[in-house]
Amino acid sequence: MTDREKEILKLIEENPFISQEEIASILNIARSSVAIHITNLIRKGYILGRGYIINNNNYVLVIGGANIDITGFPKNEIILKDSNPGKVKLSLGGVGRNIAENLTRLDINVKFVTAIGNDIYGKKILEHSKEVGIDMGSSLISAKAPTSTYLAILDKNRDMEVAISDMDVCNELTIDFLKSRKGIIQNSEVLVLDTNLPEESIKFLLETYKKPIFLDTVSTTKTKKVKNIIGKFHTIKPNKLEAEILSDIEINNENDARKACDVLISKGVKQVFLTMGKDGIICANENENIKIDIPEIQVVNATGAGDAFSAALVYSYLNDFDLEKTGKFALGASLIALKSENTISENLSGENIEKIIKELKI
Repeated sequence: MTDREKEILKLIEENPFISQEEIASILNIARSSVAIHITNLIRKGYILGRGYIINNNNYVLVIGGANIDITGFPKNEIILKDSNPGKVKLSLGGVGRNIAENLTRLDINVKFVTAIGNDIYGKKILEHSKEVGIDMGSSLISAKAPTSTYLAILDKNRDMEVAISDMDVCNELTIDFLKSRKGIIQNSEVLVLDTNLPEESIKFLLETYKKPIFLDTVSTTKTKKVKNIIGKFHTIKPNKLEAEILSDIEINNENDARKACDVLISKGVKQVFLTMGKDGIICANENENIKIDIPEIQVVNATGAGDAFSAALVYSYLNDFDLEKTGKFALGASLIALKSENTISENLSGENIEKIIKELKI
Protein backbone atom coordinates (compact mmCIF):
# COMPACT_ATOMS: atom_id res chain seq x y z
CA MET A 1 0.00 0.00 0.00
CA THR A 2 1.37 3.42 -0.95
CA ASP A 3 1.48 6.36 1.45
CA ARG A 4 -1.31 8.08 -0.49
CA GLU A 5 -3.46 4.94 -0.34
CA LYS A 6 -2.89 4.79 3.42
CA GLU A 7 -4.10 8.39 3.73
CA ILE A 8 -7.22 7.68 1.71
CA LEU A 9 -7.98 4.45 3.57
CA LYS A 10 -7.65 6.28 6.91
CA LEU A 11 -10.17 8.92 5.79
CA ILE A 12 -12.60 6.20 4.64
CA GLU A 13 -12.22 4.32 7.93
CA GLU A 14 -13.04 7.51 9.84
CA ASN A 15 -16.01 8.32 7.58
CA PRO A 16 -17.27 5.46 5.35
CA PHE A 17 -19.69 7.90 3.66
CA ILE A 18 -17.05 10.41 2.61
CA SER A 19 -17.20 11.43 -1.07
CA GLN A 20 -14.33 11.39 -3.53
CA GLU A 21 -14.64 15.18 -3.79
CA GLU A 22 -14.22 15.54 -0.02
CA ILE A 23 -11.16 13.26 -0.04
CA ALA A 24 -9.66 15.26 -2.91
CA SER A 25 -10.24 18.51 -1.05
CA ILE A 26 -8.71 17.26 2.23
CA LEU A 27 -5.60 15.85 0.52
CA ASN A 28 -5.39 18.64 -2.05
CA ILE A 29 -5.32 16.30 -5.03
CA ALA A 30 -7.53 15.81 -8.10
CA ARG A 31 -10.77 13.84 -7.72
CA SER A 32 -9.67 11.66 -10.66
CA SER A 33 -6.54 10.72 -8.68
CA VAL A 34 -8.71 9.73 -5.70
CA ALA A 35 -10.75 7.47 -7.98
CA ILE A 36 -7.61 5.73 -9.22
CA HIS A 37 -6.31 5.16 -5.67
CA ILE A 38 -9.68 3.78 -4.55
CA THR A 39 -9.71 1.40 -7.51
CA ASN A 40 -6.27 0.17 -6.44
CA LEU A 41 -7.47 -0.31 -2.85
CA ILE A 42 -10.40 -2.39 -4.13
CA ARG A 43 -8.08 -4.47 -6.32
CA LYS A 44 -5.71 -5.06 -3.40
CA GLY A 45 -8.58 -6.18 -1.18
CA TYR A 46 -8.58 -3.35 1.41
CA ILE A 47 -12.08 -2.10 0.59
CA LEU A 48 -15.07 -3.78 -1.02
CA GLY A 49 -16.30 -1.75 -3.95
CA ARG A 50 -18.80 1.07 -3.81
CA GLY A 51 -19.86 2.37 -0.44
CA TYR A 52 -16.29 2.01 0.82
CA ILE A 53 -17.01 -0.99 3.00
CA ILE A 54 -13.75 -1.77 4.81
CA ASN A 55 -12.78 -5.40 4.31
CA ASN A 56 -12.33 -6.59 7.89
CA ASN A 57 -14.28 -9.84 7.47
CA ASN A 58 -12.42 -13.07 8.10
CA TYR A 59 -11.87 -15.04 4.94
CA VAL A 60 -9.87 -17.90 3.49
CA LEU A 61 -7.76 -17.02 0.47
CA VAL A 62 -7.13 -19.72 -2.12
CA ILE A 63 -4.40 -19.14 -4.70
CA GLY A 64 -4.14 -21.74 -7.43
CA GLY A 65 -5.42 -23.15 -10.67
CA ALA A 66 -8.78 -22.78 -12.39
CA ASN A 67 -9.61 -24.58 -15.57
CA ILE A 68 -12.14 -26.33 -17.73
CA ASP A 69 -12.32 -30.10 -17.13
CA ILE A 70 -13.03 -32.41 -20.05
CA THR A 71 -13.66 -35.91 -18.70
CA GLY A 72 -14.13 -39.14 -20.64
CA PHE A 73 -16.06 -42.07 -19.13
CA PRO A 74 -15.72 -45.43 -21.00
CA LYS A 75 -18.58 -47.93 -21.02
CA ASN A 76 -16.27 -50.94 -20.75
CA GLU A 77 -12.61 -51.73 -20.14
CA ILE A 78 -10.36 -49.14 -21.78
CA ILE A 79 -8.66 -50.38 -24.95
CA LEU A 80 -5.47 -48.39 -25.46
CA LYS A 81 -4.64 -46.90 -28.86
CA ASP A 82 -8.27 -47.24 -29.91
CA SER A 83 -11.54 -45.31 -29.79
CA ASN A 84 -13.59 -46.29 -26.73
CA PRO A 85 -17.38 -45.88 -26.58
CA GLY A 86 -18.46 -43.79 -23.62
CA LYS A 87 -19.45 -40.29 -22.58
CA VAL A 88 -17.59 -36.97 -22.48
CA LYS A 89 -18.41 -34.27 -19.94
CA LEU A 90 -17.36 -30.62 -19.74
CA SER A 91 -17.19 -28.97 -16.31
CA LEU A 92 -15.36 -26.34 -14.30
CA GLY A 93 -12.25 -27.50 -12.48
CA GLY A 94 -8.79 -26.70 -11.24
CA VAL A 95 -7.60 -27.77 -7.79
CA GLY A 96 -7.61 -24.26 -6.33
CA ARG A 97 -10.99 -23.41 -7.84
CA ASN A 98 -12.51 -26.70 -6.67
CA ILE A 99 -11.25 -26.19 -3.13
CA ALA A 100 -12.66 -22.65 -3.14
CA GLU A 101 -16.10 -23.84 -4.26
CA ASN A 102 -16.12 -26.66 -1.71
CA LEU A 103 -15.29 -24.10 1.00
CA THR A 104 -18.24 -21.93 -0.02
CA ARG A 105 -20.50 -24.97 0.25
CA LEU A 106 -19.20 -25.34 3.81
CA ASP A 107 -20.26 -21.71 4.45
CA ILE A 108 -16.71 -20.36 4.56
CA ASN A 109 -16.06 -16.82 3.26
CA VAL A 110 -13.69 -17.38 0.32
CA LYS A 111 -11.58 -15.25 -1.97
CA PHE A 112 -9.86 -16.89 -4.90
CA VAL A 113 -6.86 -15.63 -6.85
CA THR A 114 -6.02 -17.38 -10.11
CA ALA A 115 -5.09 -16.66 -13.72
CA ILE A 116 -7.57 -17.19 -16.56
CA GLY A 117 -7.67 -16.32 -20.23
CA ASN A 118 -9.77 -13.57 -21.75
CA ASP A 119 -11.97 -16.14 -23.48
CA ILE A 120 -15.31 -17.88 -23.21
CA TYR A 121 -14.02 -20.43 -20.68
CA GLY A 122 -12.56 -17.71 -18.47
CA LYS A 123 -15.84 -15.80 -18.54
CA LYS A 124 -17.70 -19.00 -17.63
CA ILE A 125 -15.46 -19.48 -14.58
CA LEU A 126 -16.02 -15.87 -13.47
CA GLU A 127 -19.79 -16.12 -13.91
CA HIS A 128 -20.04 -19.40 -12.01
CA SER A 129 -17.87 -18.10 -9.18
CA LYS A 130 -20.15 -15.10 -8.78
CA GLU A 131 -23.18 -17.41 -8.68
CA VAL A 132 -21.78 -19.64 -5.90
CA GLY A 133 -20.21 -16.84 -3.85
CA ILE A 134 -16.49 -17.03 -4.66
CA ASP A 135 -14.81 -13.60 -4.79
CA MET A 136 -12.47 -13.59 -7.81
CA GLY A 137 -12.08 -9.81 -7.96
CA SER A 138 -8.31 -9.97 -7.51
CA SER A 139 -7.61 -12.62 -10.13
CA LEU A 140 -5.51 -12.07 -13.26
CA ILE A 141 -7.10 -12.08 -16.72
CA SER A 142 -4.39 -12.84 -19.23
CA ALA A 143 -4.12 -11.15 -22.59
CA LYS A 144 -1.61 -13.79 -23.76
CA ALA A 145 -2.64 -17.27 -22.63
CA PRO A 146 -5.96 -19.17 -22.86
CA THR A 147 -7.84 -20.48 -19.85
CA SER A 148 -6.37 -23.74 -18.56
CA THR A 149 -7.79 -27.03 -19.77
CA TYR A 150 -7.63 -30.41 -17.99
CA LEU A 151 -8.36 -33.56 -19.99
CA ALA A 152 -8.96 -36.74 -17.95
CA ILE A 153 -9.77 -40.30 -19.02
CA LEU A 154 -11.38 -42.43 -16.32
CA ASP A 155 -11.59 -46.22 -16.26
CA LYS A 156 -14.84 -48.17 -15.99
CA ASN A 157 -14.64 -47.87 -12.17
CA ARG A 158 -14.43 -44.07 -12.50
CA ASP A 159 -10.81 -43.92 -11.33
CA MET A 160 -8.42 -41.78 -13.34
CA GLU A 161 -6.53 -43.72 -15.98
CA VAL A 162 -4.56 -40.80 -17.42
CA ALA A 163 -4.85 -37.01 -17.65
CA ILE A 164 -3.25 -34.10 -19.48
CA SER A 165 -3.27 -30.54 -18.19
CA ASP A 166 -2.56 -27.36 -20.16
CA MET A 167 -2.06 -24.77 -17.44
CA ASP A 168 0.57 -22.41 -18.84
CA VAL A 169 -1.54 -19.39 -17.86
CA CYS A 170 -0.69 -20.14 -14.20
CA ASN A 171 2.89 -19.10 -14.96
CA GLU A 172 1.58 -15.52 -14.97
CA LEU A 173 0.97 -15.75 -11.21
CA THR A 174 4.43 -14.27 -10.71
CA ILE A 175 6.02 -12.72 -7.65
CA ASP A 176 5.39 -9.25 -9.08
CA PHE A 177 1.71 -10.06 -9.56
CA LEU A 178 1.43 -11.45 -6.03
CA LYS A 179 3.08 -8.32 -4.64
CA SER A 180 0.31 -6.31 -6.29
CA ARG A 181 -2.19 -8.36 -4.26
CA LYS A 182 -0.41 -7.84 -0.93
CA GLY A 183 -3.47 -6.51 0.88
CA ILE A 184 -5.81 -9.37 0.14
CA ILE A 185 -3.11 -11.95 0.98
CA GLN A 186 -2.02 -10.22 4.18
CA ASN A 187 -5.59 -9.84 5.48
CA SER A 188 -6.58 -13.49 4.99
CA GLU A 189 -7.09 -15.79 7.95
CA VAL A 190 -5.81 -18.91 6.18
CA LEU A 191 -3.96 -19.25 2.90
CA VAL A 192 -4.50 -22.29 0.66
CA LEU A 193 -2.08 -23.00 -2.18
CA ASP A 194 -1.85 -25.59 -4.90
CA THR A 195 1.31 -26.45 -6.81
CA ASN A 196 -0.01 -25.08 -10.09
CA LEU A 197 1.72 -21.87 -8.98
CA PRO A 198 5.28 -21.23 -10.21
CA GLU A 199 7.86 -22.59 -7.77
CA GLU A 200 9.36 -19.15 -7.06
CA SER A 201 5.89 -17.75 -6.31
CA ILE A 202 5.23 -20.50 -3.77
CA LYS A 203 8.55 -19.76 -2.07
CA PHE A 204 7.77 -16.04 -2.02
CA LEU A 205 4.42 -16.60 -0.29
CA LEU A 206 5.95 -18.92 2.31
CA GLU A 207 8.77 -16.51 3.10
CA THR A 208 6.62 -13.38 3.14
CA TYR A 209 3.43 -14.34 4.99
CA LYS A 210 3.55 -15.88 8.45
CA LYS A 211 0.13 -17.45 8.68
CA PRO A 212 -1.34 -20.96 8.44
CA ILE A 213 -0.69 -22.11 4.86
CA PHE A 214 -2.40 -25.27 3.59
CA LEU A 215 -1.00 -27.12 0.58
CA ASP A 216 -2.59 -29.36 -2.00
CA THR A 217 0.26 -31.11 -3.82
CA VAL A 218 -1.86 -31.74 -6.99
CA SER A 219 0.40 -34.34 -8.67
CA THR A 220 3.69 -36.20 -8.32
CA THR A 221 5.39 -33.99 -10.91
CA LYS A 222 4.30 -30.73 -9.28
CA THR A 223 5.07 -32.04 -5.78
CA LYS A 224 8.76 -31.72 -6.60
CA LYS A 225 8.37 -27.92 -6.54
CA VAL A 226 7.90 -27.94 -2.77
CA LYS A 227 10.17 -30.81 -1.72
CA ASN A 228 12.82 -28.53 -0.23
CA ILE A 229 10.38 -26.12 1.45
CA ILE A 230 7.71 -28.53 2.64
CA GLY A 231 8.40 -27.80 6.30
CA LYS A 232 7.08 -24.26 5.96
CA PHE A 233 3.51 -25.46 5.38
CA HIS A 234 1.02 -25.87 8.20
CA THR A 235 -1.03 -28.71 6.68
CA ILE A 236 -0.42 -30.96 3.67
CA LYS A 237 -2.45 -33.72 2.01
CA PRO A 238 -0.18 -35.92 -0.13
CA ASN A 239 -1.10 -39.27 -1.59
CA LYS A 240 1.26 -42.25 -1.34
CA LEU A 241 3.42 -41.34 -4.36
CA GLU A 242 3.64 -37.67 -3.39
CA ALA A 243 4.57 -38.59 0.19
CA GLU A 244 7.38 -40.79 -1.12
CA ILE A 245 8.82 -37.82 -3.03
CA LEU A 246 8.55 -35.48 -0.04
CA SER A 247 9.91 -37.90 2.58
CA ASP A 248 12.38 -39.99 0.54
CA ILE A 249 10.75 -43.10 1.98
CA GLU A 250 9.38 -45.90 -0.19
CA ILE A 251 5.90 -46.70 1.08
CA ASN A 252 4.95 -50.37 0.81
CA ASN A 253 2.80 -50.74 3.91
CA GLU A 254 1.16 -48.90 6.80
CA ASN A 255 4.37 -48.77 8.83
CA ASP A 256 6.22 -47.09 5.95
CA ALA A 257 3.39 -44.56 5.62
CA ARG A 258 3.57 -43.71 9.31
CA LYS A 259 7.34 -43.21 9.03
CA ALA A 260 6.88 -40.92 6.04
CA CYS A 261 4.44 -38.79 8.01
CA ASP A 262 6.84 -38.60 10.94
CA VAL A 263 9.60 -37.42 8.61
CA LEU A 264 7.39 -34.64 7.27
CA ILE A 265 6.40 -33.58 10.79
CA SER A 266 10.08 -33.51 11.76
CA LYS A 267 10.69 -31.10 8.86
CA GLY A 268 8.23 -28.62 10.38
CA VAL A 269 4.82 -29.52 8.95
CA LYS A 270 2.13 -29.18 11.65
CA GLN A 271 -0.36 -31.68 10.18
CA VAL A 272 -0.05 -34.43 7.57
CA PHE A 273 -2.95 -36.37 6.07
CA LEU A 274 -1.51 -39.11 3.86
CA THR A 275 -4.25 -40.60 1.69
CA MET A 276 -3.75 -44.19 0.54
CA GLY A 277 -6.95 -44.91 -1.39
CA LYS A 278 -8.82 -47.95 -0.10
CA ASP A 279 -6.02 -48.59 2.43
CA GLY A 280 -7.06 -45.60 4.52
CA ILE A 281 -5.57 -42.34 5.76
CA ILE A 282 -2.61 -41.75 8.04
CA CYS A 283 -3.13 -38.60 10.12
CA ALA A 284 -0.17 -37.15 11.99
CA ASN A 285 0.96 -34.17 14.04
CA GLU A 286 3.77 -33.77 16.54
CA ASN A 287 1.78 -35.67 19.20
CA GLU A 288 -0.17 -38.33 17.28
CA ASN A 289 0.10 -40.68 14.34
CA ILE A 290 -3.19 -42.49 13.69
CA LYS A 291 -4.88 -44.45 10.90
CA ILE A 292 -8.46 -44.03 9.74
CA ASP A 293 -9.99 -46.84 7.71
CA ILE A 294 -12.18 -46.13 4.69
CA PRO A 295 -15.59 -47.83 4.40
CA GLU A 296 -16.60 -49.46 1.14
CA ILE A 297 -18.87 -47.33 -1.03
CA GLN A 298 -19.88 -47.32 -4.68
CA VAL A 299 -17.70 -44.76 -6.43
CA VAL A 300 -19.51 -42.64 -9.00
CA ASN A 301 -16.72 -40.16 -9.77
CA ALA A 302 -13.30 -39.95 -8.09
CA THR A 303 -12.25 -36.66 -9.70
CA GLY A 304 -13.25 -34.24 -6.92
CA ALA A 305 -12.68 -36.29 -3.77
CA GLY A 306 -9.26 -34.84 -2.97
CA ASP A 307 -10.46 -31.25 -3.37
CA ALA A 308 -13.38 -31.86 -0.99
CA PHE A 309 -10.92 -33.44 1.45
CA SER A 310 -8.66 -30.36 1.32
CA ALA A 311 -11.56 -27.96 1.87
CA ALA A 312 -12.70 -29.98 4.88
CA LEU A 313 -9.20 -29.77 6.38
CA VAL A 314 -9.43 -25.97 6.29
CA TYR A 315 -12.95 -26.06 7.76
CA SER A 316 -11.70 -28.34 10.56
CA TYR A 317 -8.83 -25.98 11.37
CA LEU A 318 -11.15 -22.98 11.57
CA ASN A 319 -13.42 -24.94 13.91
CA ASP A 320 -10.57 -26.19 16.16
CA PHE A 321 -11.15 -29.90 15.49
CA ASP A 322 -8.57 -32.28 16.91
CA LEU A 323 -6.49 -34.52 14.62
CA GLU A 324 -8.83 -37.53 14.61
CA LYS A 325 -11.99 -35.47 14.09
CA THR A 326 -10.26 -33.54 11.31
CA GLY A 327 -9.31 -36.76 9.53
CA LYS A 328 -12.81 -38.21 9.84
CA PHE A 329 -14.47 -34.97 8.75
CA ALA A 330 -12.22 -34.68 5.70
CA LEU A 331 -12.86 -38.33 4.84
CA GLY A 332 -16.60 -37.73 5.14
CA ALA A 333 -16.34 -34.82 2.70
CA SER A 334 -14.41 -36.93 0.19
CA LEU A 335 -16.97 -39.76 0.43
CA ILE A 336 -19.77 -37.34 -0.45
CA ALA A 337 -17.73 -36.24 -3.47
CA LEU A 338 -17.09 -39.85 -4.53
CA LYS A 339 -20.84 -40.49 -4.60
CA SER A 340 -21.54 -37.50 -6.83
CA GLU A 341 -21.58 -37.45 -10.64
CA ASN A 342 -20.23 -33.90 -10.50
CA THR A 343 -16.72 -32.88 -9.42
CA ILE A 344 -18.27 -30.61 -6.78
CA SER A 345 -21.11 -32.28 -4.92
CA GLU A 346 -24.20 -30.18 -4.31
CA ASN A 347 -24.75 -32.29 -1.19
CA LEU A 348 -21.57 -31.11 0.51
CA SER A 349 -22.33 -29.42 3.83
CA GLY A 350 -21.17 -29.70 7.41
CA GLU A 351 -24.45 -31.36 8.35
CA ASN A 352 -24.22 -33.96 5.58
CA ILE A 353 -20.61 -34.72 6.42
CA GLU A 354 -21.51 -35.40 10.05
CA LYS A 355 -24.41 -37.54 8.82
CA ILE A 356 -22.26 -39.76 6.58
CA ILE A 357 -19.64 -40.15 9.33
CA LYS A 358 -22.38 -41.46 11.62
CA GLU A 359 -24.07 -43.64 9.01
CA LEU A 360 -20.85 -45.35 7.88
CA LYS A 361 -19.43 -45.52 11.43
CA ILE A 362 -16.17 -43.86 10.45
